[in-house]
Amino acid sequence: IPYGFAFPKTAEKEKLRDQMNEYLKKIHDDGTYDEIVSVWFGEDDSKKTVDLSSLTGENGTLRYITAPTMQPFSYVANNQNVGLEADIIARFCKEYGYGLTIDSAEFASLIPGITSGMYDIASGTIMITEERAQSVNFSDVYYTTDAVSVVRKEAGTASASSEPDYSEWNGKRIGIRTGTSFEPITFDKFPDSEYSYFESETDLVTALKNNTIDAFLTDEPSARMIHTSQPDVDYIKKNIMDDDYHFGFQKGTERSAKLMSEFNAVLEKLRDSGELDKMKEKWTGTDESVKTLDSSGLTGENGTLSVCTLADYPPFFYLKDNKLIGYAIEITTIFAREYGYKLNFEYATVVSALAGLSLGKYDIFAASLSYTEERAKSISFSDVIYNGGVVLSVRASDLSGTTVSSDEKGFFAGLKESFEKNFIREDRYKLILEGIGTTCAITILTVLFGSILAFLICLFRRTDSLLANKIANLYVRLLQGTPMVVLLMILYYVIFGKSGLSAIWVAVIGFSLNFAAYVSETLRSGIESIDGGQREAALALGFSENQAFFRFIFPQAAVRQMPVYRGEIISLLKNTSIVGYIAIQDLTKMSDIIRSRTYEAFFPLIATAVIYFIIAWLITILLNIILKRIDPRSRRRGTK
Repeated sequence: IPYGFAFPKTAEKEKLRDQMNEYLKKIHDDGTYDEIVSVWFGEDDSKKTVDLSSLTGENGTLRYITAPTMQPFSYVANNQNVGLEADIIARFCKEYGYGLTIDSAEFASLIPGITSGMYDIASGTIMITEERAQSVNFSDVYYTTDAVSVVRKEAGTASASSEPDYSEWNGKRIGIRTGTSFEPITFDKFPDSEYSYFESETDLVTALKNNTIDAFLTDEPSARMIHTSQPDVDYIKKNIMDDDYHFGFQKGTERSAKLMSEFNAVLEKLRDSGELDKMKEKWTGTDESVKTLDSSGLTGENGTLSVCTLADYPPFFYLKDNKLIGYAIEITTIFAREYGYKLNFEYATVVSALAGLSLGKYDIFAASLSYTEERAKSISFSDVIYNGGVVLSVRASDLSGTTVSSDEKGFFAGLKESFEKNFIREDRYKLILEGIGTTCAITILTVLFGSILAFLICLFRRTDSLLANKIANLYVRLLQGTPMVVLLMILYYVIFGKSGLSAIWVAVIGFSLNFAAYVSETLRSGIESIDGGQREAALALGFSENQAFFRFIFPQAAVRQMPVYRGEIISLLKNTSIVGYIAIQDLTKMSDIIRSRTYEAFFPLIATAVIYFIIAWLITILLNIILKRIDPRSRRRGTK
């Protein structure tokens, strides 16, 4: 893959491009280029600096934009943009008497920044393509490299060790995990491909095996673990790019700065003693017997840390025997033990975890985070926890060209094996039982509180007060117009973000507010369907307004609205499946966690659907019993 510097397509900037080409030829001829490459690809970090102090600016100042997530080409160290590209450009500016300003952006913003005229020069491992050359002027090639990809493996040993040709994957169907730094890399390396977004690594693997996508980018350690458990999925054994991983901390508070300083001190201690390398070998190796975690000694004398992580990204963090383990989790535990903290782990998606961290909901995001300039605006990054790289995962058959003959099993034999793997092994049925309990608890509490609130809103709307009616109508319209997942995230990360309120209670509050808005409409419709003459007759017989309503009107309305009310409860039950967005381990999330360990789609998903069906069926039976008890016609049939 040829990388080049990009310039605006104007006559004035063509001169600047020609100067760069002249300078590139000069440093290649005199050996300076080889010295620069040896520094930035070497191990001596003390030499990796970019000198901007001697830039005179006598010929003007160049505006330079880069994507600082491509170490060693362009990245941030000690709050300064550095890398091979920045070094070449700084030396070029010194040679031709330019000053230099450096801005950082996502990769997708580089070309638009040049075409709009905002910047004079751009880099960030920009691959030279004919399509891009129609919009910008490219310098001569300053570096040529290769990329790697993760694919399905349906054969024995894939020929992945040979020199890969990544161009053959451009134009294929590429999967992207939402919220990760793989997105801009995918756009850069495979610009002509069809992109599909997925929420988890498990979904990417499943889509790859099912031929929904052809490849996806992931971290090399994760690709290695996937291949170990799923031999039909392999990866190209050469990094598309190197990458460093970090933990995330809240930005801009004294407490978070203190925590990050303590964490970095522990990292340095582990690195100097060699323990960090041993931990890497332990968690990325194939010996499962050594993959244990000592969680003792967490005294908590200095408080409890709220730590957000994922539950489906081995070897960094995953569930085994219903316990959270992994390389990142062990580092977090050692840190907490060293400084006297207790740990409270919560699971979330990448997007919601970053949001919660920036808003102060969490103290630490224990993850394999890649540094990006955009993320650095809202969170702080720890020192490097792991030196990794990005690879391309693909089907093994696509690497080898042959298909492995599978061990065909009968339907019932396969069903039995899937049941054992997904429910019996590592006592995974306990995860399902815990998820069922959480789902039922949220549903029952929401029905209770939501029904009470709906009744109060209905009464509020039946008053003669114009203001009361307007407030109630606004509430109903607002809640009906707000997506449930958005409401949950606002409540959890913004309104109750620092309150310490349990995520389950936040879910109950959110669903109760939403449930009440819909049920209040049902109640009102049911009440208005009762003939007004019954109220007048009750009043004529001497009953008060309240007596007429509660003795005659409401009981009849309740019978009429019960079928719709039952439907709202069933919808509520199914809608609780989104609570995983706010770190709740409900039935659906537990199923996802199991899939992240077994990489099976059929059995966990079907089993989850069956469980939801059974719960809904039981709710229907219960509500039918209640309906018979409150239906006056049923009571009359029982009277002799």
